[in-house]
Amino acid sequence: MPHSHMTRNDWLRFGVVIAVAVAALVLLYPYWPLGDVLPLGLDLQGGIRIVLEPTEASIDALQEQEGLSDSNLASSVAEKVDEMADIIRARVDQYGLTNPDIRVRAGEPWSQIVINIPGIEEEDRDTVSRLITQAAFLEVRRVVEIGDSLLVDFPNADLAMEEPLEGTDGRSYLVERDQIITGASLSEATVEITGVASYAVGLEFTESGAQGMASYLASLPESRIPASTGITSGDELEYIAFVLDSQVISAPYVSRSVWENARDGWKNLMEGTEITGDFTFEEAKSLAISLRSGSFPLQVRTVEENNVGPTLGADSMRRGMMTIVIGFVLILIYMFVFYRVLGSVANIALILNMILVLGAMVAFNAVLTLPGIAGIILTIGMTVDANVIIFERVKEERRTGKSPLAAVRAGFEKSLSTLLDANITTLFMAAILFLLGTGPIRGFAVTLGIGVVGSLFCALVASRLLMEKTFFSRFIPAKVDSSG
Repeated sequence: MPHSHMTRNDWLRFGVVIAVAVAALVLLYPYWPLGDVLPLGLDLQGGIRIVLEPTEASIDALQEQEGLSDSNLASSVAEKVDEMADIIRARVDQYGLTNPDIRVRAGEPWSQIVINIPGIEEEDRDTVSRLITQAAFLEVRRVVEIGDSLLVDFPNADLAMEEPLEGTDGRSYLVERDQIITGASLSEATVEITGVASYAVGLEFTESGAQGMASYLASLPESRIPASTGITSGDELEYIAFVLDSQVISAPYVSRSVWENARDGWKNLMEGTEITGDFTFEEAKSLAISLRSGSFPLQVRTVEENNVGPTLGADSMRRGMMTIVIGFVLILIYMFVFYRVLGSVANIALILNMILVLGAMVAFNAVLTLPGIAGIILTIGMTVDANVIIFERVKEERRTGKSPLAAVRAGFEKSLSTLLDANITTLFMAAILFLLGTGPIRGFAVTLGIGVVGSLFCALVASRLLMEKTFFSRFIPAKVDSSG
């Protein structure tokens, strides 16, 4: 075969192509179904999308509390929103949710937090929504009185010093407005098993939190602490309320063992206590994560909450994959019909690029979205386009009387600037879309960017190697031929 002599540089190029292709094939195992190969986006496998923004009331409170001017308020709110986004990321990571897309989006009048989490099962969506939107502001307060209804109980309450609150147990509680401690005094929150299918949240305090709890508990009169042998019907007990986002989630009485530990010193309370509340495991896990991650510095409201069902995702996946397959096959046929044997070079480059694009997405843990599928389809056209430009240049050089090998080399050299200009411009646009876009747009940008790099590699390295070192150069037409 002409031009079959392989130099050291040729072997290096050949080795790089083979190594990259093999690496991509290894990364793509088990190849099918696609959901087991690539993480799928919200639009392809269903999930949840939530948009949050700070409430006007909390912003007004922030301005009053910190004495901010109108000019400084916007930057302060932006900092708080960024902080809340970090808290949500910590919660989502600790819960074990995969491929979340959490971004701060500029809005009017305030920034918003956009959360996209794919792969959420129907039964888990309420728990995940609560995990994300829960302000998680925890307070420990003294219980003044316990009732059955907020509407009729506590007629003599001193509302300046006391606050009536609902409990998750259906009862009502009158609690002191002054806090004993807050969630800022927690160092750890964990799920604890208290019985068969019964769970609680165990709390551990910081040193200052333990000191605050010990100081309060030690000040309680012994007459309101039950005897160590148990509670009698005539006992008047001291209760403390764990208040989460203005709702009492647990209100245990102060036991003698806890009271005695507090009197012996704050170090005895470092391991804290339990929050009981008839929790399921998922509820206890969600609460523990929220408390560990910290509370939101501002109250938020849900601007948008959409559940994308798996049926819609499956339909999108089916249509998207059908589009890729049909477009791929039609391009292969077209290139072979129009360019004959040279079209086979373009087809080999196209197949190689598809393998590289998908392998690179796996390597970068990129999420495949419906716009991402559009990016793959665009990549098919770009790969072929690069080869078409090269082929036409090579044919022009061949028609001037140059040998096949000289025509190939000249054609690639003269095509290089055109290919680089077009593809680098596209790569810049992909980078801008990735940096400024939201989840689906970023998915398109990722596949487009990987596709650009892959098409250049396949055209300038793989295709050139095939044209220079194999029999394909024999079929370069030496004169004008309408059939190609």
